[in-house]
Amino acid sequence: MTLSSMLTQETISTLQAQVELFEQCLHFPNAQHEVNAQLAEIANTRGMSQDEVRQEIAQFKQKINKLFKLLDKISDTASKGDLVALMYLVKSIFLLKEVLEADWDFFLGNNKNDKREVIKNITSVSVVIYKEIKKAVSPETPKKDSNYVALETLKHGLKSMIEQGLKVNAFSQEEVNAFDLGDITPQESETVLIFLSTMKKWEPVYKRLAAS
Repeated sequence: MTLSSMLTQETISTLQAQVELFEQCLHFPNAQHEVNAQLAEIANTRGMSQDEVRQEIAQFKQKINKLFKLLDKISDTASKGDLVALMYLVKSIFLLKEVLEADWDFFLGNNKNDKREVIKNITSVSVVIYKEIKKAVSPETPKKDSNYVALETLKHGLKSMIEQGLKVNAFSQEEVNAFDLGDITPQESETVLIFLSTMKKWEPVYKRLAAS
């Protein structure tokens, strides 16, 4: 089974919906005095100015918007084959990992339950994708294979999701054990996986140049 065939529209739509909920967690109430009060509280707690807090929130939102765009690109390119979709998948997983691991609980207020639900749902979807891709990878699979790169990238993502999920009580250790993932220790670094995904995109160009 190819990578692109595993990235169904339903799966991508589910991830997009959870990222959208993630974004909503960062929205303050509309009443301006409440916004100012929350900003002041966060600024005092973190020893920052309100402008610095606003800037940090804006940076988080930019990352989430970028994540939306990457998921859209996966949706648009999945039907065109593995070479195109792989790079966007790798970038989106590492960006999601970065967002999950960022220290922004201060910004959530009463929305921490939403964060737990988002992490739980994203993890559940990622577990399904991981298990499907794992079926297509064997010890003989070359490192440049799309499924191998995607599997190794998902290991990085799942380790982060599980770590953060346990941290905020999105699920219990028993639920993690029930995922039945086996060893998800990545064998490749983030740098190597990004390189491999990019190399796959340019491989047809290299072949044409070599043949010319």
